[in-house]
Order: sequence, then C-alpha cells, then structure tokens
Amino acid sequence: MTSVRVCAAAGLTAVGLALSPSLVQAAPTAAQAEQAPYGSPRWQQQYEERLRGEVDSEHPTTWMRTLGANAAHVGTPGNRRNLDYAVEQLRGYGLDVDVDSYSVLATRPKKISVRQTAPQRRDLSVIEDGAADFTRPEDLPVGYNAYSPAGTVAGDVVYVNYARPEDFAELKKRGISLEGRIALARYGQNFRGVKPDLAAKAGAVGMIIYSDPADDGFVKGEVYPDGPWRSADAIQRGSVLRIWDYPGDPLTPGTPSTPGTARIAAKDARTIAPIPTTPISYGQARGLIASLSGARVGKDWQGGLDVPYRFGGPGGTKVRLDLDIGHEQVPIHNAVATIPGTDADAGYVLVGGHRDTWGTGVVDNESGWVSTMEIARSLGELYRDGWRPRRTIVLAGWDGEEYGLLGSTEYAENNAAKLREGAIAYLNMDGTAGRRFGAGAVPALDAVIRSVTADVDDPSGEGSVYDAWSTASQGETEPGRLGSGSDYTGFLQHLGVASADIGFGSAGGQYHSLYDNLDYTQRFADPGFKGVTAAAEVSGSLALRLANADILPMRYSAYAADTITRLEAMRAEVSDPAALDPRRGEGLGGGDATPRERGRPARRRWPRLGRAPRRRQGQRRDPRAGAGPDRPRRPAVPPVVQAPRLGAGADDRLRRPAAAGARRGGPGEGRRRLRHRGEGPDGRSRSGDRGGRGGHASLILRPRARRRAPGDPGALRRCAPRRR
Repeated sequence: MTSVRVCAAAGLTAVGLALSPSLVQAAPTAAQAEQAPYGSPRWQQQYEERLRGEVDSEHPTTWMRTLGANAAHVGTPGNRRNLDYAVEQLRGYGLDVDVDSYSVLATRPKKISVRQTAPQRRDLSVIEDGAADFTRPEDLPVGYNAYSPAGTVAGDVVYVNYARPEDFAELKKRGISLEGRIALARYGQNFRGVKPDLAAKAGAVGMIIYSDPADDGFVKGEVYPDGPWRSADAIQRGSVLRIWDYPGDPLTPGTPSTPGTARIAAKDARTIAPIPTTPISYGQARGLIASLSGARVGKDWQGGLDVPYRFGGPGGTKVRLDLDIGHEQVPIHNAVATIPGTDADAGYVLVGGHRDTWGTGVVDNESGWVSTMEIARSLGELYRDGWRPRRTIVLAGWDGEEYGLLGSTEYAENNAAKLREGAIAYLNMDGTAGRRFGAGAVPALDAVIRSVTADVDDPSGEGSVYDAWSTASQGETEPGRLGSGSDYTGFLQHLGVASADIGFGSAGGQYHSLYDNLDYTQRFADPGFKGVTAAAEVSGSLALRLANADILPMRYSAYAADTITRLEAMRAEVSDPAALDPRRGEGLGGGDATPRERGRPARRRWPRLGRAPRRRQGQRRDPRAGAGPDRPRRPAVPPVVQAPRLGAGADDRLRRPAAAGARRGGPGEGRRRLRHRGEGPDGRSRSGDRGGRGGHASLILRPRARRRAPGDPGALRRCAPRRR
C-alpha cells in the first residue's frame, strides 16, 4: 500500500518518526543469535516476555512523584514544566520525541462568585480548604467548568436531580417552571455538558452542579483524608463543552488548529455551553438544598445530605452567579515518539494517554501518561538491543483532554488521511492507578485483550490480570463498548480506527478535585503504583502483539454478534416491534420474546454469524472499578455499535457499559470453527482480502483457558500463522 508507506516512512516525521542515533546505531547483541526466527510465533512471544520483564516500578514511581507535584491544566506553567520533564526523560532513554503543537481557544476563570441571596446571605467557597497546603497554590484552578460562558445571572433555585431528560419531564409534569431560574443539579448519570444544555432548553438562565455524598461521598465510606471518598469541600471541575457536536478546538471544527487555519468567531462556536454553569462542593450545596421551597422530592431524587430535598422555586433559595471567564488562544503540546517498523506497508499502532490534569491529577491522568512513558522506555530498550517491530508503534501524551479532547482531536484532524490509511489500532490509557482492571474496546479487539491479560500478573499478586478480572466480574470479561469523552474519540468515531481503552481503577471520590494527589494515590488508589506498572505491561504487550503479528489478531465477526445482541435488546424495548421490521424498510425487526429467549436468537435466526453474547436482563456493567458518579462513564443514550465512523453519544468519559447482552467470555472462548463462506474462527474469510487459499498463511485463533508458562510456544498462538 503506497499510502501506508507514505504514512509510515514519510508523513509521520512531523510527529517524531525517527529515533535518535543512540538507538538507530545500536548493534544487535550476541543473545540475538539465539532468538527464534524473526516474526515467528516464538519470536513474538519472546519479545512480549522481554517487554514485561523490562517494565518496572522504579521509573513510574519517580515520574509520578515529579509530575504529580505540578498542576498541569491547559496552557499553564505547570503543564509546560511537566512537558519539558517528560520529553527530557524519554530522550534520555534514546527516544526521539517530537512536540506536536496547536493553538486553541480556551476559557480562563478570572473571578468565580456564587452567592446565596435568600433566605440567608452568604458567599460560597469555590476552592478546596486544603489548597493552601500545596507547593504552588497559585497554580491551582478554582472550581469552574471549562467553556461555560461568562455572565451574571440571579434567580430562584430549582433542584433538577441529575438533569436528565426524564428529570426535566418530571418537573414539567408537576408544573414546576425553570423559566428565569437557576438549576441545581448533581453530577452523575450523564455527561456534565448535557446538563446545562437541557436546562437552557427548559428555560433556566444558569446552573450549579455539585457532587452528592450519596454518589461519591460519606454515604459510601470514609472521606479523604481518612478514606478514599469525596470530602465535603472537594469540588469536581470539568468541561461542559458540547463534544457530542464536535470535540477539539471550538473555533476550528473538522480542521486542525494550525497556523493559517481559518477560525470561526467564538460567538458562532456551537460547542460552547449555552448558560453560565459552575460547580460547588456538597458542603456548600447543603445550605442551598436546606432552604429550598416546594414539595419534597421522591426517593429517587433524594440525595445523601441530612436535609429534606425539595423541588424549589419561589419563596425559597435564591442565588446570584457572577462568572468572569475570559477567552484566550493558548498553545497545547502533544509529546509524540515513534518506534519505526520494518514493513512500511504494514501500518502502525498508536498508544496514548492525556498528560494534562485538573489540579495535580495524579490518577487522572498522570497515571495513564506515566504508563505510556514506561511502555516507550521499555520499547526503547528492546530497540537498543536489536529488536525491530514489523509495524511502526507511535506513543503519545495528549494535551488538553480535560478541556474537550483538544490535543488528540487536533492531531487526528492534522493526520486524518494518513490515519485512515495506515492506523491499525489506537490503545488509550486514561486512568491506570488502581487495583482492579477494566477495559473498553471495539468488538474486534475483545478476544486479544482477554488473551493478553492472561499473560500479565495482577497487581494483587494472585494470578493473572485476566483471573482477577474474571473473578471480580463473575465471569463477565466482555470489554465495555466505547462512547466518547476520552482521547480515542477522534480516532474511533471520526476516523474509524479500531480502539481500546485500558486501565486500572479503585473505588473513590477524588475525580477532578484537588485531592486527586500523590497522598491519595499512594494511600488509597494505587499503593506502590502497581496498577500503573501492570497497565504498562498490558497495553505494551497488546501493542507488541498488534505490531508483530503476521496477520492481525482482530476478530471482525465479533461485530456481527455484537450488532445482533444490540438489535435484539432494542427490539425488546420498543412498544410495537412489528413497526420496526426491516423487511418493511422501517427499522430493526420485531416480535415478542422472553428475557431468556432474547439472549439466544442470534444462533437460531442467523446461524452463520455465530453466537451472540448472552445478556442478563437489565444488566448495565461498568467495566472499570470505582467508576461511580464521580467518574460518570455511563451513557446518556443507548450504546451504539462501534463500526467505523459511527457518531458518539453524549456520555461523559470514555466507556460505554457492556451491552445488555454482555457475553460470558474468556480465554477459552471461541474454539468452535465457523463455516460461513470460508470464515475461520477468527472471523476472517479465507477467500477475502485478509485470508488466503492454498499455501497462504491464515491466522487460527486458539484462545487459552489459562495463563501459559514462559517458554510455552502456545502462549502466542493467537498471533501464529498456520498453513492451510
């Protein structure tokens, strides 16, 4: 493929394709002569094992402590300090790292004021009590929502629960108007940017968002600093950019924000929130809720504070918001390194995590960036010893994710043609400091993720990551389906690049607060940074497997099974299934079915497509431990099948929960040989463009039921070609 050759050999020089002379000139070691033949299954296994042996906790620990000392939100001195340090470290290990820069519109809080004017008069605190204890308190951001418009608004407060469509419908049914009023919402259940959008449509002139203790505070357990849950003064910051419309720089939709690019006026940017919106802590929200007027809310609306929750309206709480927020063009800087492959036509694999933070953001996401750095360092060591991947591996630290996926989106737009032609997969790492593994992916990557996790030791020290994953999820080792809200969005939803999001998490409530710091991480989230290290082993091994395999270990038949399951789930939810019969050209197909029957029909009605994942009625599994309302990963709309170029829904972070038909899968799944038009058990047609006839090698997937010992040639059987 000429286009891929251009991408891998020339086009990516702008983002750091070359390695420094210290790597390029390194001579092969004597041990190389004893290695298995280049590209063989044994060779692939050897280098995955060597990578996992190279990854250690020493470098991540040093990097976490250094990077975690700075507040690294967009366009600040702390962000630049962390960039310079990371680039210096990686270059010190022989990697040539390019700084890929753009200029984007950002909002800057000059003054954030929230004042209760009735029935009491008081000014609410807009920063944590412990801010003064930080090394550089002047670098810390106050509590605010990025891309909220500036403005001064005042009015009666109406409590709107989670600010979902059904919540506004309930208010309307009760005759409670939001016209000219301030909406008070709690975080969770949907992306925070959806909340002011819906409130504005209902007539609200402003919005306050807070984290309720029922969702991530004292109701869950001991609060920080005595425990991991959110304290009364902790504020969840975050962007309210309407990323479901388009992510990235608001002024350059669909085009990279490079010099010379035409920009629209800020007033015409349709992704900026419609009404002034700002966050507060639940300690500050308590006084607002306690004085609300109106009828008491029902059980589903009652939060965890020790006061009765009411709907509000006239005669109760009044608030004045004074948000002085400026617009600035600020630079963002991606750090990108590349390990060149030997086959320029074979494409390339990308691994990345965002390096910007709210506050010091040690869990979110210094951890994911440090895991990416450790993969880069370890691959650099292998390269120095003579290893060369078949496919190029690109490793990136994205800037501006917290504001609206800025750095990764601009990179994707700037390299769109090359990525469409040459990118094999993108592996995202957004939060790796934790005790429990979680993953989201396109269906084609499910099986290989399960296989790789069976080869990596779990941070608990008890078995493999797969063993712990299976135990914690009661056998439901189906990666969740990706939505939006993290850096895979530009690659997956806009360019159609197969993507996965891999990490570790722990239960807790410090998301986007100033207490997501080193102390919290070391004592509660990830003592010893074992999750950070394990994540580097998992994603690094997965990147190697994708980069080294003769035939890619991606099972596209899984898309069919996943699609069938989702269609069945949708069919079961509609009131008139017959109206959705595709034979009438009107939709999805219908028919009544019991919950048990809904899990089976794929094999009965479409036998050539294989087994659809079984579903547990009503199940909504979050693939990541601790992903509660403080990390709102739930979708606001039903999941979409992640086929190339399907749009993203309005979910906050990065993962859609598993479908209501989550498959009970494991390394032992998928042994049955399919007979659909020559399709092999990996889902590829042997007569198609990825298979072959006669003497051509075609991949036979043989997932394992257990972790294989080092040296077992079956450990890489999923990547091994076999003559047919």
